[in-house]
Amino acid sequence: MTDQLASVSPPSSRWLWLRWSWRDLRSHWVAVVAIALVIGIGTGVFAGLGSTATWRRISNDASFADLGMHDLQISLSPGTFIEEGELDQAVAGIGDAAQIEVAAERLVVDSQMSVSGEDGPVLVAARLVGMGFGSDPVVDGVWVKEGSTPDVGAEGDVGLLEAKFADFYGLPTEGTVTVAGDQELRYMGLAINPEDFFYEGPEGSIFGEGELAIAYLPLSEAQRLAGVPGQVNDLVLRLEPGVDRDRIEAQLDGALAAIGVGAEVTNQDEAYAFRLLYDDIDNDQRTWNALSALILFAAALAAFNLVSRIVESQRREIGIGMALGMRPWRLAVRPLLIGVQVGILGTVLGVGVGLLLGQAMEDLLRSFVPMPIYQTPFQFGVFGRAAALGLLIPVLAAAIPVWRAVRVEPIDAIRTGHLTAKTNRLTDLTSRVHLPGSSLNQMPFRNVVRNPRRALLTAVGVGAAITSMVAVLGLLDSIVRTLDQAGEEMTRGDNDRVFVQLDTFHPIDGEVISAIADAPAIGTIDPVLRLPVTALSADGSEDLDLLLDFVPLGAATWTPTIIDGGRQLDDGLGLAEKAATDLGVEVGDTVTLRHPARTASGGFTLVESDFVVDGIHANPIRTFAYADLGQAERVGLAGVVNHIYAYPGPDATRGDLQRDLFGLPGVTSTQAAARISEGFEETLAQFSGILFIAAGAVLVLALLIAFNATRITVEERRREHATMRAFGLPVRAVLGVVIKESVLIGVFATLIGLAAGIGFMTWMLASITSTTAPDLGISVYLSPTTIVAALVVGIVAVSLAPLFLARRIHKMDLPSTLRVVE
Repeated sequence: MTDQLASVSPPSSRWLWLRWSWRDLRSHWVAVVAIALVIGIGTGVFAGLGSTATWRRISNDASFADLGMHDLQISLSPGTFIEEGELDQAVAGIGDAAQIEVAAERLVVDSQMSVSGEDGPVLVAARLVGMGFGSDPVVDGVWVKEGSTPDVGAEGDVGLLEAKFADFYGLPTEGTVTVAGDQELRYMGLAINPEDFFYEGPEGSIFGEGELAIAYLPLSEAQRLAGVPGQVNDLVLRLEPGVDRDRIEAQLDGALAAIGVGAEVTNQDEAYAFRLLYDDIDNDQRTWNALSALILFAAALAAFNLVSRIVESQRREIGIGMALGMRPWRLAVRPLLIGVQVGILGTVLGVGVGLLLGQAMEDLLRSFVPMPIYQTPFQFGVFGRAAALGLLIPVLAAAIPVWRAVRVEPIDAIRTGHLTAKTNRLTDLTSRVHLPGSSLNQMPFRNVVRNPRRALLTAVGVGAAITSMVAVLGLLDSIVRTLDQAGEEMTRGDNDRVFVQLDTFHPIDGEVISAIADAPAIGTIDPVLRLPVTALSADGSEDLDLLLDFVPLGAATWTPTIIDGGRQLDDGLGLAEKAATDLGVEVGDTVTLRHPARTASGGFTLVESDFVVDGIHANPIRTFAYADLGQAERVGLAGVVNHIYAYPGPDATRGDLQRDLFGLPGVTSTQAAARISEGFEETLAQFSGILFIAAGAVLVLALLIAFNATRITVEERRREHATMRAFGLPVRAVLGVVIKESVLIGVFATLIGLAAGIGFMTWMLASITSTTAPDLGISVYLSPTTIVAALVVGIVAVSLAPLFLARRIHKMDLPSTLRVVE
């Protein structure tokens, strides 16, 4: 018989292996598909999250190119205008004018806008952009997201409203808004200019979206609304490919000096949207690389454990083959083919998961930063690295138990069940422990300590999935809790508090402040001096830009909550804990601030002053700092303010207050305090959205691993279960043993997952989100929901999985399962 097996011709041998492999696939198809899906999720998520930077970069490139983002921009000094056509003439007169592909004059002016949003009327700062429409080639054109474009040379009160602002307030595609001077403006669509893919808010505000209304108008209409007919103050231009941009910029500086106007020439790289959308890519990608690597590692570890256990269940058949005289390498082929099947199928499923994730990411990115072009092509290079691991792990997982089986005597490989369990220190130790209950109740614990390697591998496999889930959900928990803390602090005492930004500094007892205080909807006001300052790091690390509010602490309706230091600020400064940590200071230390200060001549200059840190306030957003209004004299601004904390009266709402302030002299914008935390939520929407996608993937991954681990346990112990059934034990008793053993392993897996997940999350918050969300003081936090989810996956899912296999135990062929010789 041995000679016959050894003399099988190669073609027949290969056909035999294929038939055997097909039979194994049919008998283990659930396990093969489930493990392949585990690998598919790991490789697909790795490819999807790992491709985010590439997708964002090529989408940015395509969108900026499609709308003709300017190479250079000329902006006249604030308040300066020039006759239409003069900037064009100046540009046409430079030496390399032929290298300019297209140039366009514009009028860009600040204004105010009142709109009726879903929650009532809103007053915000506005920007009117007068421009041409329909030119070819285009420079800084607009993408009309909804509606229609004004006709070339259109006259009348028509324009386009910036799409993100309109979406934020739920404005219709067409409608009417009111701008400064109580002038009505009819818009006929929602659009975005490449400069406004991402933009800064008005001075004194924290966010742009929802706080700045941008309208794109025909040039003549913008001139009419601004009251400067025939005037412009801006020009944008694009250069021919390959032209030296710096040389053209220098020539433009000379041309502007020749016509005697104050102007600044900036290039594309200095544009806020261009800089921010590209600079954030690499910072964010570090986060996604770490998360995707963790998820891939969890999937690979679980797949390794599951495949190796499937192959170990064939150890007896390998022993029989060796007893019949077959060569070890021939016996190794069949179980190795299981690993190959899992690897190939996992790679195929990974492509599907990657494509689905790519579509989800495109939808998310489009909702966060609307741009005309989004491209998410499948990145085969990124996927290839993960797929190589996905192909290698199952084969390696199959090879190790095969190698262990063929190195022993056939009789040792044939032994199964309790005969294969060797004594170890755990069994010696626990043999002296008298457990309560019957032998049936003690069996689950004895099974675990009898084969601790298998139990540990199972717990680590499930625990790896729980680690990924806890890390992802924990990051979400930590971010949400931080934003909630910020919102609670900003709205403490009065949820309707409104920040009122003034156009300049006004005397506290002057007409502007009195008019605001006398507005019908106003209850009380706190006059505030708000200055942008820079806190200088003492150790040479990064300086911090802060908004310093000088508040009348002794009489104000709202004052910051001090959590470290005195109950109130004295002559010092109140910093956020995150700011103090980043600056390396504590309460009682001194920090140097670079701030504007009024000179004796009435102008302003930047000076540096030392402030003592009197306390740490409760807001986790490091941007905010506070001091008493009495210290305003230190910056030469005693008796004047440029900001107001306003509170509605008893019968008024926040909307009433904002409506009453619209059009008042000196008021440029109003911003609800509750909008601050909402603004951070919107800023982090892309980050959180990707985390939600990853959370869904790891939840499915964890459930798959938990179910498969239990299923393979039942498969491994089928002879023991058959023996118990043969001695008359009912199916429910057999299932009880399996469930109790699964509970033990599930508890270990949950503890491993929680500990490792918290550790990974702590590392992420300390090393990565410091660059992704540097302004937030995010502390580690796990919500009860996340803890319950870990318990459900680690204990409940693992322990209930045997119930899905009850039918298999009930229908088990006892003679066939107990048979020793094939």
